[in-house]
Amino acid sequence: MQQEKDYIKREIEKLAMVLSKLIDKTASSNTNTFKTVVFETNEKLEESFGLSLDELARIENSELMEKVKNFHEEHLEKLIEVVYQIIQKSEEFKTEFDFEIKELSNKLLLMIDFANDKSKSFSVERMNMKSQLIKNTK
Repeated sequence: MQQEKDYIKREIEKLAMVLSKLIDKTASSNTNTFKTVVFETNEKLEESFGLSLDELARIENSELMEKVKNFHEEHLEKLIEVVYQIIQKSEEFKTEFDFEIKELSNKLLLMIDFANDKSKSFSVERMNMKSQLIKNTK
């Protein structure tokens, strides 16, 4: 039983590390590297969560909530952060992708609300992301 718990813990940590690296790459990307970083992020999200950015933008809200409720809290936090950074950089660099930024922003708002409800602690960072997304979608 202990080995099983250790394995699960290692897998959770491994996925958190992957998401952290994606966050770092997105944050440090520039206009020349941004599209490549988003492409790589898209592949990793598809591989890890079975959900690309395009699918995330197009998925029904109820279906998204069904998927998100099974995510580990740390993974959800990091997923929110990486998607938020992609949205912000897309607007900053005026970069267009196959996915609709406004729809992706709306889905991210749902995920932030879900994380706020699920979390035992208040997150100023999540609230700042939420207010910025709301401001940008108007």
